[in-house]
Amino acid sequence: MKYLFSILWKDQGRMHLLWAMLGTVAGFVLLLSGIRFYENMNSVLTQNEDLLDPEYIIINKEVNIGQTLGLGAGGFSDNEIEELESQPFADRVAPFISNEFPISAFTRSKQFPNFYTELFFEAVPDEFIDVKSDDWDWSDDKKYIPVILPQDYLNLYNFGFAQSQGLPQIPKEMISMLQFNIILKGREEKATYPGKIIGFSNRINSILVPYDFLQWANGKYGYLEKNKPSRIILVSPDPTDPQIIQYIENKGYDTIREKLKSSRLNIILKFVLSFVVLIAAIIIGLAFLIFLLSLQLMISRSAEKIKRLHKLGYHHSEISRPYIIILLALLIIVTAISLVISAVISSKLARMALDWSLDVTPGLSTVTYIVAFGLILVMFILNASAIRLSTRRLCKG
Repeated sequence: MKYLFSILWKDQGRMHLLWAMLGTVAGFVLLLSGIRFYENMNSVLTQNEDLLDPEYIIINKEVNIGQTLGLGAGGFSDNEIEELESQPFADRVAPFISNEFPISAFTRSKQFPNFYTELFFEAVPDEFIDVKSDDWDWSDDKKYIPVILPQDYLNLYNFGFAQSQGLPQIPKEMISMLQFNIILKGREEKATYPGKIIGFSNRINSILVPYDFLQWANGKYGYLEKNKPSRIILVSPDPTDPQIIQYIENKGYDTIREKLKSSRLNIILKFVLSFVVLIAAIIIGLAFLIFLLSLQLMISRSAEKIKRLHKLGYHHSEISRPYIIILLALLIIVTAISLVISAVISSKLARMALDWSLDVTPGLSTVTYIVAFGLILVMFILNASAIRLSTRRLCKG
């Protein structure tokens, strides 16, 4: 083997192999660093404390001019709701129900100014409510109607309306003490119930009452036309899933875009990773061709030597072995250098992320090692096969 190596390697150029090594290292570092960067950023999105729990997304249809002019009806059909339920990103789905009769409320209190207002109520099943209270239930003999208000309503009053009008700000505890009456107006009868604010929701921006109550009230007092559900609440176990925002946009639905920020970021990350992988694949592909052409050039330069060695009794597989060993040694060096550089880049990015209060794991992951060794194995097998084929042809010629 040593004799063959000295004969075949003599007078061979080295620079083309060096450039092939550098090109392969550059492609590998770009690919492995891009994969590790995506893994870290995806981990930040999915493991952030705010994103550990399922996301509750409220979806509605965009209002168009036809609906304004009474030329069309909004709302979700049963088929649309069933289609939404069948999507892989949807864990649970429920339509909002609303009052089918007029509702008004008034106060008569010494602590608060008297007021009268028309109201609307909405309800969803209890499992979608973020306010937990023993008062949140309903039965026919209950003496009051429990109500949940949006936290945004209180914020708008305290930090907007109250300050602009010179009125006092009101804490949650005092609002919960407010005594008011709710009038339910049927076609032929009406009833007055005391109302009680039992909490404030950060999840649903609506005036909520128990689902059982609103079903009962619609059955007893409802006479207005029953419309299709105008809003749907969806629970997604993975709010970063790009399919959510793609589905909503394709269907022409609307939602609070802030809720889907993580999904948009994930789409961007996947796009960036795809671009990096494409560039890395081009570089690695060119490096593979340089390797292949360099080794083929070495073989062609040694064509006469190979033919003589074959006539001396050497098998073509023995003759090709020195080239394969050179190839293996070069690829091992490429792999080692690429992994070291990628690990250094990953650790540096992890330190930078720590300065930004992002919890990122330094070093390389199992996936990056699998990708690196998998690609090197493929390159070795393809190049080794080409070397054997070339030497065999020369020996037969």
